[in-house]
Amino acid sequence: MVYGSLGQSLFLFGSRKQLVMTAAEQHDVSLVRQRISFFAKTVVVIEGEPADSVYKLTHGIAVLYKIMADGRRQIVSFALPGDFLASPFSDIYPCSVEAIGEARADQFPRGPFLDFLWSHRENLWQTIEASLQETNAARDHMLLLGRGTAEEKFVEFIVNWRARIGRTGALASLVPLPMSRLDIADYLGLTIETISRLLAKLERDKVIRVIPEGLQLLGPVDRPLLFERRCEVLSV
Repeated sequence: MVYGSLGQSLFLFGSRKQLVMTAAEQHDVSLVRQRISFFAKTVVVIEGEPADSVYKLTHGIAVLYKIMADGRRQIVSFALPGDFLASPFSDIYPCSVEAIGEARADQFPRGPFLDFLWSHRENLWQTIEASLQETNAARDHMLLLGRGTAEEKFVEFIVNWRARIGRTGALASLVPLPMSRLDIADYLGLTIETISRLLAKLERDKVIRVIPEGLQLLGPVDRPLLFERRCEVLSV
């Protein structure tokens, strides 16, 4: 019974549907779930450590990263509410995870979580599908890092980030950027100086406006001018 209720709480990450649970179900979930909070810059997990727990982000933004052999940080992805912070199928944490600002997460012991998956195959397939989507996204990111110009990388990041934010129901001309310019640089394999130059260039070209909250995309909401710049860059 606990695992069934646990599953209802866990598998919101794919569809982000809101499920209503009875008081008894909420009690069952509370027996295996811990709700934890993190201050800004808190390291949630460390790469290479045993993956004893499964974390699902419920509030805030987190960054997943690896430390390269030369000591540089390579950000591999940004986690939004509803995302898992590591694959539940890995025995060790493949990446370190750090909260960008104040964040909250649901923490589950990995053993009971996997037991639930094996006994509820529909949720197992959903989790596998989500893992495959993450793998495909990682491959696309590697291709962009290896072949894209600095402007290609940056424009593609903004377009994709807007789409991710939009899936939470907030698609608009305003693209919030809770991460720092250094975070974006570490994600795209660029320098912070290059990110600043690209922002200035796109603003000078009247494609975006830099505001404290992030970026204001100029042009129609359904197809901002940045999309046209993306097509021009990718067609070169």
